[in-house]
Amino acid sequence: MIKNLLLIAGLVSAQFAFAADNNSAVVSDKDASVMVAMNKTTWSVIAANAPKGMTKVREFHDMGDSGVQQIDYVVNCANGTLALADFAVLTVKGRLPVRAVEPSMDNLSFYKPLIEHDLKVANNACESRMAMNGNRVSE
Repeated sequence: MIKNLLLIAGLVSAQFAFAADNNSAVVSDKDASVMVAMNKTTWSVIAANAPKGMTKVREFHDMGDSGVQQIDYVVNCANGTLALADFAVLTVKGRLPVRAVEPSMDNLSFYKPLIEHDLKVANNACESRMAMNGNRVSE
């Protein structure tokens, strides 16, 4: 488990090293971000001050020896919609698939979340964003 956590931490650091521009749909080292949820195999990071009023969320899911799933979402808290921005599996050998171009906010397809996981992502992102902006205290 410790070996996996060290691997994950290294991979996360490597992912944040790629700087994104203001139109990037994924969490980058230029975004003010905080960890908002964590358990033994899953954790989430949120960037509250994303461009265009959107909130970026990055989830990591530990798959043991197979690596870590990295999933990026963008949430529009104004209308309660969600978009999948990026998906990858992080392994010892690198990111799969290799990303040639940063996903852009302009290329996202937003939808009203219906399944429980997507609803939690959207709700947690919007509640955490409000708490970080001082408008609401999260419990």
